[in-house]
Amino acid sequence: MSVHLTRRRLVSGLAAATAAALLLTACGGDDTATGGGSGWSLPSTDPTATIKVVSILDLKTANMQSVIDAFQKAHPTIKIDYQSVPFDNLNSTLDSRIANKGGDPDVYWADQPRVSALASRGMAEDLTKAFAGAKDQFDPTAYDAGVYQDKLWALPIANSTQLLYYNKALLKKAGLAEPPASTGQRMTWEKLTQDAAKAKAAGAKYGFLFGQFDRYYQLEPLPVQLGGTVGASGDGNLTPDFTSEQWVKAFTWYGDLFKQGVAPKGMKSEETDPAFVAGQAAYIVEGPWLIPQLGASKVDWGVAPQPVFEGGKPATPTGSWSLAMNPFSKNKEAAAIFLKWMTIDEGGGYIKYRSDPELAAGPVGKKIYLDKSVFSSPEGKKAATIIDFETANTAVNRVQTIGYIEFETILNQAFADIRNGADPKTALDSAQTQLTTAWKKYK
Repeated sequence: MSVHLTRRRLVSGLAAATAAALLLTACGGDDTATGGGSGWSLPSTDPTATIKVVSILDLKTANMQSVIDAFQKAHPTIKIDYQSVPFDNLNSTLDSRIANKGGDPDVYWADQPRVSALASRGMAEDLTKAFAGAKDQFDPTAYDAGVYQDKLWALPIANSTQLLYYNKALLKKAGLAEPPASTGQRMTWEKLTQDAAKAKAAGAKYGFLFGQFDRYYQLEPLPVQLGGTVGASGDGNLTPDFTSEQWVKAFTWYGDLFKQGVAPKGMKSEETDPAFVAGQAAYIVEGPWLIPQLGASKVDWGVAPQPVFEGGKPATPTGSWSLAMNPFSKNKEAAAIFLKWMTIDEGGGYIKYRSDPELAAGPVGKKIYLDKSVFSSPEGKKAATIIDFETANTAVNRVQTIGYIEFETILNQAFADIRNGADPKTALDSAQTQLTTAWKKYK
């Protein structure tokens, strides 16, 4: 199975949050990055240098060797010293290396919701001046994921979105119409709940699955569709804001999915894709990374846009990974060339030369991605149209705050409690109290 740079495969729970928390507390002080304006610029000719890159993708198993080879061919005087580390170890690795101010690594993979924290702690170089004209090369939300306090700290290498997949055979067995594929005629969550219950009653093992149960990435758009915030507001987005009427309404619906048996309580997120690919579920909301698996399966599947609440406004998850530069790098111009080649040149070398299909963060790269063979089937073509629309029109970034680690950890636990029967308002109120306490250290 290929490696995808998404929350679906890379969130590792409290262990990762703890490692990331160490990163955020180790590099504060007076060493805030001043890149771009600190004596370097994006050069017109290549320097001779070796840059060290830390990634969560292995050269062989994640098919990154072809990407590095293509860069070396295009820029032969810049050598890449590439190292991959497990996702769980990424933050602690960066913490120790950047803290020693030796400039190793020069470039690293940065989880987008944590860019604000990296920038605030002096762990990322300011790219604003060097990439002043790059904004139009990316989808707006993808670019904004690298912005903190009106400065650019990271460039996106990939993106994500969500779609509604359905099992045609199970819907037919239950006498249900297939959801429309048009983004202008979305199925509502209310209608989906009803139809999923009917499909389960007609023999489906599961009526409906979220690809990522109890995770903020997947569930954030629910209250946003109803007019709620992304979960925090105020100065630096350090005021919890998820106890509003919209949040309570959205997660009352979420809790009812499990109370009514439409969705399973005990299933782990790692089990959802296999269940749908095995033909056990009538519907699933999941990312484009499910499409290659479906293409190789026996499931007669269809695809539609992610649903919206009645009277609500469409909003969909987005975000993935970016590349950031070490503020203590001694090879900033060579590192900047690598950043540009990976994310911008020819639609992004990462997208163009990596064999694993990965949704691009910009229009040019997105065309390369959507032209891949996995989208050649009739349903694949529908998916491509939906993906193109959602990433440009309905995508909503996760909250940008230096307190993201605590935010995600506490809120995800509230979602799990609601799934297991807790009163939504009580669970959200409790989470807001916990987070308010946890964020006092930032104020």
